Amino acid sequence: MAAPGPAAAAALQPLREATRELHHALDSRLRIGGEDATLADYAEHLRALRPWLGAVRSALAASGVAALEAVARQLALRLEALELDLRDLRDAPAARPATPPALPDSAALAAQATDPGFAWGLAYVVEGSRLGGSVMHRRLAPRLAPHPMRYFAPVGAEDGTPAHWRRFVAQLGEALRDRAAVQSAQRGAVAGFEALMPCFGLARDGGTAPSPSRAASLHAG
Repeated sequence: MAAPGPAAAAALQPLREATRELHHALDSRLRIGGEDATLADYAEHLRALRPWLGAVRSALAASGVAALEAVARQLALRLEALELDLRDLRDAPAARPATPPALPDSAALAAQATDPGFAWGLAYVVEGSRLGGSVMHRRLAPRLAPHPMRYFAPVGAEDGTPAHWRRFVAQLGEALRDRAAVQSAQRGAVAGFEALMPCFGLARDGGTAPSPSRAASLHAG
């Protein structure tokens, strides 16, 4: 994969630094990343992702930035693929007792995404998840066949995920030309991860989220 140009690299590095710990905390705890991941784990992964993807799609669609509205349209295609996968997996045994995923604050994300920099930060997280999905597809598809794992496939990226990522990073570099825009994008990227963590039962700092009953006791009195 070709290295990003100077402007793109200058935009990427602050986002990577701002989210490094959150990214590691999430990736290290995902069951789908385990060597023994099953189709049930895949189904659980998709159910957790679904509300977050929907919230980010809505925020980007309302951002007023044409390039980000295009990301939102591609996200809609990825959500369609996700739903088809879940339909195929409706009879898969649960990986563990089903817990409804936490719902992101869609209204808050949408309100903050009216700041273009913040919206680009959100897009960085969701487009990065596409890259991670392509890695998962290569690793898991042979073992979990014949399920097509559509969500991890390059949906909406007909010339392949690496080329799609290069185009996105080039746009990111053009959009984040000044310090204020980069700082806004850092806030958006962090907010994207912090909205995603509870969907997987993780606290926003990367720890394990308390159970609903424990959460209630923590806030009582």
